[in-house]
This record gives sequence, C-alpha cells and structure tokens, in this order.
Amino acid sequence: MRQIIIDFLSGFSKSIFQGLSETLDHSGIGDSIEEGVEKFRKKLFITCVAISIAGAGFFLTLWGISSAIDSMFSMRGLGYVLIGLLGILTGALLFKK
Repeated sequence: MRQIIIDFLSGFSKSIFQGLSETLDHSGIGDSIEEGVEKFRKKLFITCVAISIAGAGFFLTLWGISSAIDSMFSMRGLGYVLIGLLGILTGALLFKK
C-alpha cells in the first residue's frame, strides 16, 4: 500500500512539473522565469553559506572566551555556564522584541 502511494505521488508531481514546463514553453515567459529562479537560487545559496560561516565563527569565538574564563579561574565549566547564560539572556531579549 505504501509503495502505491509513493508511486502515485511521484507520478503526480512529475505530471505537474511537465505541465508547468509545457505551459511556460508556450507562453514565451519561461526564459525570464527560469532566469529569475536561477538568480534566486544562487543568492539563496550564497546567503546560506555566509550565514553558516558567520555562525561557525561566532560559535568558535564564544568557545574561546569560555575556555579562557575556565583557564583563568581553574574551574571546570564556569566559562561555559557564563556564556550559556549570556546566550539565554540575549535570546530572551531578541524574542521579546
């Protein structure tokens, strides 16, 4: 039963995409739509990569700060707790806005 549903959905989605592509080919505006979608995909990819790199850098910075606090006070976990509390407070302030 599950395979029948999967086959149906697969065939249904293929027919929808085929119908849309035929419609766009006959309407004459398919090229501009395809170019717009391609530009959007490139911008979205570049934005996601930039956000990922910035997030990794932010995480590594916080990790370094918490490690420095731990080594200064010779207490295991104090730096991580302090950075975690800072993150919770920042998240709460951003959520409140």
